[in-house]
Amino acid sequence: MKITHDDKVKRLLVAGGVLVLVCIVCLFVSISTVDKYRKKVAETTLLEQKLEDLEQDIKRQDIKTMELESMRYGLSLEKGQISKDYSTIKEKYLSLGKTISVLENDVIGLQKTIKFVENSVPDPVIGDVDSSIEETQLIALRNQNEELVKRLAAKTKEKMIMKIALESQANRLGLSENYDPELKTILKNLVTTLQ
Repeated sequence: MKITHDDKVKRLLVAGGVLVLVCIVCLFVSISTVDKYRKKVAETTLLEQKLEDLEQDIKRQDIKTMELESMRYGLSLEKGQISKDYSTIKEKYLSLGKTISVLENDVIGLQKTIKFVENSVPDPVIGDVDSSIEETQLIALRNQNEELVKRLAAKTKEKMIMKIALESQANRLGLSENYDPELKTILKNLVTTLQ
C-alpha cells in the first residue's frame, strides 16, 4: 500500500497536534510546579522566622531563669540569717522570761515580808528599840522592793520589745503556731505575766 501525500500530511498534523498538546500539558505542569515551589519557599521563610523568634524567646527565658535563680539564692541566704536571728531572739526571750519570773517571785516575797512587818505588833517589853529596828528593816525592804519593781519594769519593757521582735521575725519567716507550738505557749505565758 502506498501512502499518499495527504496521508503523510494528516499524520504530520496529528503528530504536530499531539506534540502541541504535550507541550501545553508540560507547560501547565511546569507552571503548577513553580507555584508549589513558591508556596514551599514562602512556608520555609515563615518557619525560619518562627524558629528565629523561638530562639530569641528561649534566650530571654534563659536570662529570666538566671535572674530568678540569683534572687532565689539571695532569698535563701536571707532566710538562713533570719532563722539564726529568730533562734537568738527566742533564746533571749526564754531567758528573759525566766529572769522576770525570778524578779516577780522576789517582789512577791518582799511584799509579803513588808506586810508581815507592818502588821506585826511591837512587843510592849522591848518598846521603842525594836520599833526602830523594824522601821529600819521596813525602810530597807521598801527600798529593795522599789529597786526590784524598777528592775521588773525595765525587764518588762525589754520583754515587750523582745516579744514584738520575735513576732515580727516569726511573721517574716512565715512561721506560725502550727509550725512552732512552743512559740504560742511562750507568748501566752509572757503576756500573762505582764498582766
